Amino acid sequence: MSRTGRTLLLQYDVVVDPEYGQLEEIATTSRFAIATFLSGNPDEDQDDPENSNFYYAATRVLTYQLLHADSTRIRNPLIDFLVLTTKEVPESQRARLEADGATVVPVDDIPLSWWIKTGVTRWRDQFTKLRLLEMTQYARVCFLDADTLLTGPLDTVFHEPGVFNASTTNFNLTAALKSDEAPPPASYVFAARSDNDFVGQRQHPVPPPSTDTFSAGFWVAAPSGPLFELLLSVMQHYHRFDPHTMEQSLLNYVFRRDGAMPWTELDWRWSATWPSEADLAAGVKSLHEKLGMKGPPEILRALWFKARSEMHEFYKERGLEK
Repeated sequence: MSRTGRTLLLQYDVVVDPEYGQLEEIATTSRFAIATFLSGNPDEDQDDPENSNFYYAATRVLTYQLLHADSTRIRNPLIDFLVLTTKEVPESQRARLEADGATVVPVDDIPLSWWIKTGVTRWRDQFTKLRLLEMTQYARVCFLDADTLLTGPLDTVFHEPGVFNASTTNFNLTAALKSDEAPPPASYVFAARSDNDFVGQRQHPVPPPSTDTFSAGFWVAAPSGPLFELLLSVMQHYHRFDPHTMEQSLLNYVFRRDGAMPWTELDWRWSATWPSEADLAAGVKSLHEKLGMKGPPEILRALWFKARSEMHEFYKERGLEK
């Protein structure tokens, strides 16, 4: 028997409960969240964090765009904006983000198995953003990395069919179900955008073709305790996924195209990795790139710095910033 008293089906030694983790339908009172993530940076200048820590500056710009800028702000009162932070983020920065209007949520790190590591030091905290999947007070959560420039509002991403309607786990795909992983939920939502890294990077066509791999810099999911437990259980198995890109590799494994819980492709206009001027001209609503640093196309960098300047002016006019 299952924990709920229902009869379990056994398939190739995998325990399956076809009702376990069923998602509730979205109601008129359901709440949603758009969220980003900020971790600590031991190398920043505590007296000038915005100019010594790009990700803190980017989080402030994204907060301004989502909450205050007329062309990109959230319109729907049922949508909250969250900034998930590690405990290492200084209280002064959390307080500044709260003054900017964000709902700041400090969370505990997710413990990592010894084999989960990468050469990029700052990625060590990236699994912590998966804490969003525990926040079941929200029907859906749209996550985007802080190094994202918005060109339009994101509210209606929650109306996408693959976001609004839950997918059913394919329990008949027995080869994809593993007995050493936690039971998969009977229904789930995970929608993302194909990664342009695999279709030409900066030279990708517009619209870009679909790929088997998505970017973890923009995704929409339904928070779910069973889903969170499944992710944690996968992390316990040596090289079940390639840890090089950390949580992106984990998510691409769990929601792989040929698995029991394949990911849903969002419309290409929602997000672009390796963004170009062609993406901007085509109306892509979020451009995922470190535009406050060297490298990307100058016209896109200019837009990011323009948003940063408008942010400072906005807060100064209201006496919220010196």
